[in-house]
Amino acid sequence: MTTMNHAITTPRNERIDLRVTTELKSMLARAASLAGMSVSGFLVSAASDRAKAILAEHEVITLTPQDWQVFLAVLDRDDPPGPRLQEAAQTYLKRQSDVA
Repeated sequence: MTTMNHAITTPRNERIDLRVTTELKSMLARAASLAGMSVSGFLVSAASDRAKAILAEHEVITLTPQDWQVFLAVLDRDDPPGPRLQEAAQTYLKRQSDVA
């Protein structure tokens, strides 16, 4: 439902042209018809779902409960900042004062 609302309110300015075999076109048309969609809508929906799945595989990190606890413990540690972080902070503060 959200995807449909998004598709309706967002202008579609970009175009993708595809060449497929007659057999694939027929299969896509049958599948789209069974899904109650146009072939274009079916292709956009299927491609979007697949793209989201691939991006999630490569951009989302899943931790075990034990790894999550280790991660949180490291965040909670009170280590003093190292020299590179101190230098980066000084550079940032200098740039901010130069802008002001």
